[in-house]
Amino acid sequence: MAKRMTNKRALVERPLKTSQPTGATLAMLGVANSIPLMHGSQGCAAFAKVYLIQHFREPVPLQNTAIDQVAAVMGGDENLTSAIALLCEKHAPDVIGVLTTGLTEMQGTDIDRVVAEFRQGHPQYAATRVVVMNTPDFSGSLQTGYAVTIDALVKQLVQPDIASVGGKPQLNVLASSGLTAADIDLLRRYIESFGFDAKILPDLSQSLDGHVDGGDFSPTSSGGIPVQAIESMSASVATLVIGESLLSTGQWLQQQHQVPCHFVGMTMGIAETDQLIQLLTQLSGLPVPDWISHSRKRLQDAMLDCHFLLSQSSIAMALETDLAAGYQAVVAEQGMNIRRVVTASACVSGTSWPAQDWIVGDLSDVEAVLDDVELVVGNTHCANLCEPQVPVMRAGYPCHDRFGVADVVQIGYQGARSILFGLANLMQAHHQDEVAPHYSKYRFEPSEVTPTTKVAGGQQ
Repeated sequence: MAKRMTNKRALVERPLKTSQPTGATLAMLGVANSIPLMHGSQGCAAFAKVYLIQHFREPVPLQNTAIDQVAAVMGGDENLTSAIALLCEKHAPDVIGVLTTGLTEMQGTDIDRVVAEFRQGHPQYAATRVVVMNTPDFSGSLQTGYAVTIDALVKQLVQPDIASVGGKPQLNVLASSGLTAADIDLLRRYIESFGFDAKILPDLSQSLDGHVDGGDFSPTSSGGIPVQAIESMSASVATLVIGESLLSTGQWLQQQHQVPCHFVGMTMGIAETDQLIQLLTQLSGLPVPDWISHSRKRLQDAMLDCHFLLSQSSIAMALETDLAAGYQAVVAEQGMNIRRVVTASACVSGTSWPAQDWIVGDLSDVEAVLDDVELVVGNTHCANLCEPQVPVMRAGYPCHDRFGVADVVQIGYQGARSILFGLANLMQAHHQDEVAPHYSKYRFEPSEVTPTTKVAGGQQ
């Protein structure tokens, strides 16, 4: 049971937290033909854009309402109305996500009213959905902004009494901000192998998976779940919730549209993946495919291979709560000692984590236990702090000092196997003998030995 503490220092020197608008932008990029519109200054949008571009090494379509000093004092309603109209006219997106920032939240902007007035005054743009969400910078983190956006998309777009899209039974998936594009690809493969059509929100596997697009730069997202698929979520047989931060949205779908909600953790590690596979078997009535069973055996073999190196070793983590829960599931099954977990925000299940202690704080709280751990899991900023003293496995946001981190498999049997091998390789590369060699004071080198000589009669 983790003991929860909260960092209440007045000054944050080594921040772990990232702003809510950045998380909201990330979520919108998983919706097809969408544009995130940040209602704030140009600097707010520039930060989020550079942050995501450095992590994914991909172009990120993001617009802002360019609130200046005059609009900040007199009101920026006209900026927002003009920006929505311009985007509808020039790019005709399927959906525009209007995100607030700390500036417009402190200003007291009523974005619901502004969007409603825009709808009345511009009926010619009715084909473009406009989804609004409150994501101030001064509260929450990347994960909470992401979750707020998913909640807004579901509550404002899902339609009642609508037919499913396609011939297969639909299965909703609410995917945590901790999942990579490769994770979503694997998750879809799991679900489709049981005969379901997966409706994954958001679907980053088609927009931020590192593919080369054949056309020029697109002002809208280059892939993701279609708006029509979000609208038809009420016709699905069930909803899988990946990550505790999205559980309330799944429960809302169950309450409002009678779609059963199933929380399966982060599907990281053998136990959580078993839970997912068993649920898919129950929902479909189909047996487990051979390739999934073989993947589980490969994970078991990897656990045996890494056991003597990782078991009882100490580790610390600095991640968002969803991803921290997932990585703890993997390393706890391997018998590792989780010395400390640091998160940017709190969560309900945190006190049941297997970590010795859990701090809602910043990277300074990781620095305090570096002498007690052999490995750390965290982002690039965490690595800059911990290495070379302690090796760091890159995870979370941002990771811009390594290639391919944004497309690493973390979930399922395959993901757990990859994580264990990665941790074991870091341990191997930074291994130091536990007992220093002892050199006796009577030790001498071969050159110091007096050579013997032969004498007559064979005597020396």
